[in-house]
Amino acid sequence: MNLYKYTAVFTPEPREEDVYNVTFPSFPEIATFGESKEEARFMAQDALELSVISRLEEGEKLPLDKKPSKLPKNAFVEEILVTIAHEVRAMPLTHDVKAAFA
Repeated sequence: MNLYKYTAVFTPEPREEDVYNVTFPSFPEIATFGESKEEARFMAQDALELSVISRLEEGEKLPLDKKPSKLPKNAFVEEILVTIAHEVRAMPLTHDVKAAFA
């Protein structure tokens, strides 16, 4: 099991009460929201977990944690922690495996 911690930016939605948009400076592909702070945290953790797993499975390096240089009005930051059990699997390239990808 590996632990990963990244900074998330929570920005209140100006047109809707108790709705928070969440982004991660280190993961520009993540944008999520929640209809409460608690739901926004849950959604942020879920989105971060999916992005970390995806990058690991693709063999990509994970980015370093970035802190935002400026925050939008009323925004705040929190560190989101995810635990990932990631296995690197390999198999010999046999005729059957080659045929499966042909």
